[in-house]
Amino acid sequence: MKTILLATFVCSSALFLSLSSGKKPGLKTALKTLEGFCNFVPTGKTVLNNDTLSVQSFYISSGEVTNLQYQEFLHDLKKEGETEKLAIAMIDSVRWNNRLSNNQSFVDYYHQHPAYHNYPVVNISKEGAELFCEWLSQQYDSLSNGELKLTFRLPTRAEWMRAARGDRHYSVYSWGGPYLRNAKGMILANFMRFGAENIHRNTDTGEFEVVPGPVGPMLSDWADVTAPSLSYFPNDYGIYNMNGNVSEMISNGDFAVGGDWKSPGYDIRNESIKPFTEPDPTVGFRVVASYINQ
Repeated sequence: MKTILLATFVCSSALFLSLSSGKKPGLKTALKTLEGFCNFVPTGKTVLNNDTLSVQSFYISSGEVTNLQYQEFLHDLKKEGETEKLAIAMIDSVRWNNRLSNNQSFVDYYHQHPAYHNYPVVNISKEGAELFCEWLSQQYDSLSNGELKLTFRLPTRAEWMRAARGDRHYSVYSWGGPYLRNAKGMILANFMRFGAENIHRNTDTGEFEVVPGPVGPMLSDWADVTAPSLSYFPNDYGIYNMNGNVSEMISNGDFAVGGDWKSPGYDIRNESIKPFTEPDPTVGFRVVASYINQ
């Protein structure tokens, strides 16, 4: 029987609903809520394109932003009559049919059905993700009664790499090792697998090729397309799914990083990137938060 290894907590998906749950605003409430949603990454260095960069400390969400969290944001835009922002932020669910066949059920249910509340939101634009960050910054300002000066945003690639690697500057994957299974044989991420039966040698070129067929390609042991945002195993900073599941937007550049459920194992490395210019069923995002200088 195949099962998904879930985190033992689900506070991430419930977080935003608690922002208006009647808690007394103030610094203590805001910090407690932040620490239930994000993990702290200390100041340190990271290696990017053979350059060693210093990265200031920041908070980063433990998992990718979920359908439930994004739906609360959209609900708030509707309630406040923010029609222009809503048009930018809307989910383009029809994108499920652009690359895949027979996926009308995902078009109809993935972004709305409670069964997918804890799964990463996809099919949104970078501008929509940035509006979400803007909204979240405002929510925390209200929650703290102005005492916690934070700004939420998309991570830079250097911040994302720092969160993925920590002080293991040349690690292939965020768990530190070069392998996609642990010592017990358990898959460590959500990605597309191909078996040996899918490998073909082209007799004209002599090159090996992957040939999809009835026996493949195969998704990872635990997931049906995407997996919940808090699933598999966290890295040293307590962050989930930095490799695979969904590729993640970053603030600097028209590409997404870390690979996704449609990527083979080599393409879910820390170094992996893919073009991203429009909503896509393989691309989501997570947020970082840093203190505003006063």
